Amino acid sequence: MDENIRAYFDRIEAAFGRRRGAPLLLSPLDFEKAVEWFASGVPAEAVEAGIAAYFERLDRRKVPSRHAVCLSFAERDVAKALAARRQAAVGRAAGVEAAPPSAERIAAFLESRARNLEALLERPGLRDSAPVLCRFAEVAAAELRELKAEAGGSEARLEAALSPLDQELVRLALLDGPPDLAEAWRAEARERLGDLADALEPRVLRQTLDRLAAVSALRHWGLERLSLLYLEE
Repeated sequence: MDENIRAYFDRIEAAFGRRRGAPLLLSPLDFEKAVEWFASGVPAEAVEAGIAAYFERLDRRKVPSRHAVCLSFAERDVAKALAARRQAAVGRAAGVEAAPPSAERIAAFLESRARNLEALLERPGLRDSAPVLCRFAEVAAAELRELKAEAGGSEARLEAALSPLDQELVRLALLDGPPDLAEAWRAEARERLGDLADALEPRVLRQTLDRLAAVSALRHWGLERLSLLYLEE
């Protein structure tokens, strides 16, 4: 297995086990979630911070830590930890304390992502070779511009609209990619998993390979993620 992947999973298992007070081996669903975070570039430090915040919530609600049996329960806290980490990085670079992103910065993010999708449509012949992805890019670019009107409102509500678009973009980038490249990306992903791939259920393995291969697909198309979690990139 790729040592980066192994180290990532080991850190997540250890962090969850420490706070839970008992070892926790990643279940197939937990593993799938961890792969999603890894493939999306979520740092292990952000996952650890999110896990800590999740258990702090349980403590405040007087819920026994041993009742925490699923890594996905911490997903909301991991997302918040990642957003805080990126905002803090921007603040340090500017020499100021971290602050919530301004409406102007969010609007600029949405506009840049809309233009990124439109740039895809300008490639000669792509509407014929990747029609599904192009149709989605056209519709999504228009939706992103409509969402600019909500840039000064609730980030949670805005992210609720962006997250499905982001997930569909990732899915279609791989689905509508050149078949030979898609298979090569999956083969590369399987090689990175090493012997761990043999231990996964077929369904989980397919989804895991697709998540890792989709990262290569996005790079191939020159596409950027649409979620607010990527605001500071």
